Amino acid sequence: MAPLKSVAHPEPPHRGPGGTTGSPLLLKRGQLLFRRGEPAASIFSIESGRFRLERHLEDGATVTLAVLGPGDFVAEAALFSDTYHCDARAEVSSRVWTFSKREVADGLARDPEALMSWFKGLASQVRRLRALLELRSIKRADERVLAYLDLLEALGEDWDPDRPLQAVASELGLVPESLYRALGRLERQNQIHREGRRVGRKT
Repeated sequence: MAPLKSVAHPEPPHRGPGGTTGSPLLLKRGQLLFRRGEPAASIFSIESGRFRLERHLEDGATVTLAVLGPGDFVAEAALFSDTYHCDARAEVSSRVWTFSKREVADGLARDPEALMSWFKGLASQVRRLRALLELRSIKRADERVLAYLDLLEALGEDWDPDRPLQAVASELGLVPESLYRALGRLERQNQIHREGRRVGRKT
Protein backbone atom coordinates (compact mmCIF):
# COMPACT_ATOMS: atom_id res chain seq x y z
CA MET A 1 0.00 0.00 0.00
CA ALA A 2 1.39 3.42 -0.97
CA PRO A 3 2.34 5.61 2.00
CA LEU A 4 -0.20 8.23 2.99
CA LYS A 5 0.78 11.83 2.44
CA SER A 6 0.75 14.14 5.42
CA VAL A 7 0.19 17.86 4.90
CA ALA A 8 3.60 19.44 5.32
CA HIS A 9 2.84 23.09 6.13
CA PRO A 10 1.52 24.04 9.59
CA GLU A 11 -2.24 24.43 9.96
CA PRO A 12 -4.54 25.55 12.77
CA PRO A 13 -5.48 22.66 15.08
CA HIS A 14 -8.56 20.72 13.98
CA ARG A 15 -10.75 19.60 16.86
CA GLY A 16 -12.44 16.24 16.68
CA PRO A 17 -14.61 14.07 18.96
CA GLY A 18 -14.16 14.85 22.63
CA GLY A 19 -11.90 17.82 21.85
CA THR A 20 -9.14 15.68 20.35
CA THR A 21 -6.67 17.24 17.90
CA GLY A 22 -6.39 15.80 14.40
CA SER A 23 -3.68 15.67 11.76
CA PRO A 24 -4.47 16.11 8.03
CA LEU A 25 -3.80 13.47 5.39
CA LEU A 26 -4.11 13.65 1.60
CA LEU A 27 -5.02 10.61 -0.49
CA LYS A 28 -5.04 10.12 -4.22
CA ARG A 29 -7.84 8.42 -6.12
CA GLY A 30 -7.70 4.66 -5.53
CA GLN A 31 -5.38 4.91 -2.53
CA LEU A 32 -6.20 2.92 0.59
CA LEU A 33 -6.67 4.74 3.87
CA PHE A 34 -6.42 1.42 5.68
CA ARG A 35 -6.71 -2.26 4.87
CA ARG A 36 -8.71 -5.01 6.53
CA GLY A 37 -6.74 -6.71 9.30
CA GLU A 38 -4.37 -3.80 9.95
CA PRO A 39 -4.04 -2.60 13.56
CA ALA A 40 -6.78 -0.06 14.28
CA ALA A 41 -4.94 2.83 15.87
CA SER A 42 -6.89 5.76 14.40
CA ILE A 43 -10.29 6.97 13.28
CA PHE A 44 -10.79 9.52 10.52
CA SER A 45 -13.02 12.44 9.57
CA ILE A 46 -13.53 13.23 5.88
CA GLU A 47 -13.03 16.89 5.01
CA SER A 48 -13.29 16.49 1.24
CA GLY A 49 -13.56 13.67 -1.24
CA ARG A 50 -15.25 10.28 -0.98
CA PHE A 51 -14.37 6.85 0.39
CA ARG A 52 -15.72 3.40 -0.35
CA LEU A 53 -15.66 0.81 2.42
CA GLU A 54 -15.25 -2.58 0.81
CA ARG A 55 -14.59 -6.20 1.63
CA HIS A 56 -13.12 -8.82 -0.67
CA LEU A 57 -14.76 -12.25 -0.72
CA GLU A 58 -13.09 -15.61 -1.16
CA ASP A 59 -14.48 -15.95 -4.71
CA GLY A 60 -12.72 -12.72 -5.74
CA ALA A 61 -15.81 -10.52 -5.65
CA THR A 62 -15.77 -7.15 -3.89
CA VAL A 63 -18.70 -6.01 -1.76
CA THR A 64 -19.27 -2.32 -1.05
CA LEU A 65 -20.31 -1.85 2.56
CA ALA A 66 -20.76 1.92 2.50
CA VAL A 67 -19.82 5.09 0.64
CA LEU A 68 -18.84 8.04 2.84
CA GLY A 69 -18.28 11.71 2.09
CA PRO A 70 -17.48 15.07 3.70
CA GLY A 71 -18.55 15.25 7.33
CA ASP A 72 -18.59 11.49 7.78
CA PHE A 73 -16.33 9.59 10.13
CA VAL A 74 -14.47 6.48 8.97
CA ALA A 75 -13.62 3.49 11.17
CA GLU A 76 -15.65 4.43 14.24
CA ALA A 77 -15.78 0.72 15.06
CA ALA A 78 -12.03 0.94 15.64
CA LEU A 79 -12.87 2.28 19.11
CA PHE A 80 -13.99 -1.25 20.01
CA SER A 81 -11.69 -3.35 17.84
CA ASP A 82 -7.99 -4.12 17.58
CA THR A 83 -8.06 -4.30 13.75
CA TYR A 84 -9.94 -2.70 10.86
CA HIS A 85 -12.77 -4.86 9.52
CA CYS A 86 -12.68 -3.71 5.87
CA ASP A 87 -10.70 -1.68 3.33
CA ALA A 88 -11.27 2.07 2.96
CA ARG A 89 -10.47 3.27 -0.56
CA ALA A 90 -10.53 6.84 -1.84
CA GLU A 91 -12.83 7.06 -4.87
CA VAL A 92 -11.47 10.53 -5.66
CA SER A 93 -8.64 12.70 -4.36
CA SER A 94 -9.52 13.20 -0.71
CA ARG A 95 -8.45 14.90 2.47
CA VAL A 96 -9.09 13.49 5.92
CA TRP A 97 -8.26 14.27 9.52
CA THR A 98 -6.82 11.42 11.55
CA PHE A 99 -7.39 11.08 15.30
CA SER A 100 -5.81 8.77 17.84
CA LYS A 101 -8.31 6.08 18.84
CA ARG A 102 -7.16 6.20 22.44
CA GLU A 103 -7.45 10.00 22.65
CA VAL A 104 -10.94 9.93 21.11
CA ALA A 105 -12.13 7.30 23.59
CA ASP A 106 -10.72 9.27 26.53
CA GLY A 107 -12.19 12.55 25.23
CA LEU A 108 -15.68 11.11 24.74
CA ALA A 109 -15.60 9.54 28.19
CA ARG A 110 -14.97 13.02 29.68
CA ASP A 111 -17.63 14.83 27.60
CA PRO A 112 -21.18 13.37 27.68
CA GLU A 113 -22.47 15.99 25.23
CA ALA A 114 -19.81 15.08 22.66
CA LEU A 115 -20.57 11.41 23.25
CA MET A 116 -24.27 11.93 22.45
CA SER A 117 -23.39 13.89 19.30
CA TRP A 118 -21.08 11.06 18.30
CA PHE A 119 -23.84 8.49 18.80
CA LYS A 120 -26.27 10.58 16.71
CA GLY A 121 -23.82 10.59 13.83
CA LEU A 122 -23.36 6.83 14.09
CA ALA A 123 -27.11 6.29 14.16
CA SER A 124 -27.51 8.30 10.95
CA GLN A 125 -24.89 6.19 9.18
CA VAL A 126 -26.51 2.98 10.42
CA ARG A 127 -29.90 4.08 9.04
CA ARG A 128 -28.38 4.76 5.64
CA LEU A 129 -26.55 1.44 5.61
CA ARG A 130 -29.71 -0.41 6.65
CA ALA A 131 -31.65 1.26 3.84
CA LEU A 132 -29.00 0.19 1.32
CA LEU A 133 -29.07 -3.38 2.60
CA GLU A 134 -32.86 -3.47 2.25
CA LEU A 135 -32.53 -2.04 -1.24
CA ARG A 136 -30.20 -4.86 -2.25
CA SER A 137 -32.93 -7.38 -1.44
CA ILE A 138 -35.01 -6.07 -4.38
CA LYS A 139 -34.65 -8.68 -7.11
CA ARG A 140 -35.26 -6.69 -10.31
CA ALA A 141 -32.42 -4.32 -11.23
CA ASP A 142 -34.83 -1.69 -12.61
CA GLU A 143 -36.77 -1.53 -9.34
CA ARG A 144 -33.53 -1.45 -7.35
CA VAL A 145 -32.30 1.57 -9.32
CA LEU A 146 -35.61 3.41 -8.80
CA ALA A 147 -35.50 2.62 -5.08
CA TYR A 148 -31.93 3.96 -4.96
CA LEU A 149 -33.03 7.22 -6.57
CA ASP A 150 -35.88 7.48 -4.04
CA LEU A 151 -33.39 6.88 -1.22
CA LEU A 152 -31.07 9.62 -2.48
CA GLU A 153 -34.00 12.03 -2.61
CA ALA A 154 -35.07 11.10 0.92
CA LEU A 155 -31.51 11.72 2.15
CA GLY A 156 -31.32 15.06 0.33
CA GLU A 157 -28.60 13.74 -1.99
CA ASP A 158 -28.17 13.60 -5.77
CA TRP A 159 -26.72 10.98 -8.08
CA ASP A 160 -23.05 11.96 -8.09
CA PRO A 161 -21.95 12.37 -11.73
CA ASP A 162 -18.30 12.03 -10.69
CA ARG A 163 -18.79 8.49 -9.39
CA PRO A 164 -18.01 5.75 -11.92
CA LEU A 165 -21.03 3.59 -12.71
CA GLN A 166 -18.97 0.58 -11.63
CA ALA A 167 -18.82 2.06 -8.11
CA VAL A 168 -22.57 2.73 -8.06
CA ALA A 169 -23.23 -0.82 -9.28
CA SER A 170 -21.10 -2.22 -6.46
CA GLU A 171 -23.01 -0.16 -3.89
CA LEU A 172 -26.30 -1.51 -5.28
CA GLY A 173 -25.06 -5.09 -5.31
CA LEU A 174 -25.24 -5.28 -9.12
CA VAL A 175 -22.70 -6.14 -11.76
CA PRO A 176 -21.97 -3.10 -13.97
CA GLU A 177 -23.62 -4.64 -17.04
CA SER A 178 -26.90 -5.08 -15.14
CA LEU A 179 -26.84 -1.43 -14.06
CA TYR A 180 -26.14 -0.23 -17.62
CA ARG A 181 -29.05 -2.25 -18.99
CA ALA A 182 -31.39 -1.14 -16.21
CA LEU A 183 -30.60 2.53 -16.82
CA GLY A 184 -31.22 2.06 -20.55
CA ARG A 185 -34.59 0.40 -19.98
CA LEU A 186 -35.72 3.00 -17.46
CA GLU A 187 -34.74 5.83 -19.80
CA ARG A 188 -36.65 4.26 -22.70
CA GLN A 189 -39.65 3.84 -20.41
CA ASN A 190 -39.42 7.54 -19.57
CA GLN A 191 -38.99 6.82 -15.84
CA ILE A 192 -35.61 8.52 -15.50
CA HIS A 193 -33.73 11.30 -17.23
CA ARG A 194 -30.01 11.31 -17.95
CA GLU A 195 -27.86 14.35 -18.62
CA GLY A 196 -24.33 13.23 -19.25
CA ARG A 197 -23.46 11.19 -16.17
CA ARG A 198 -26.29 12.63 -14.08
CA VAL A 199 -29.33 10.46 -13.42
CA GLY A 200 -32.64 11.52 -11.90
CA ARG A 201 -36.12 10.17 -11.55
CA LYS A 202 -38.84 11.81 -13.63
CA THR A 203 -41.81 13.17 -11.70
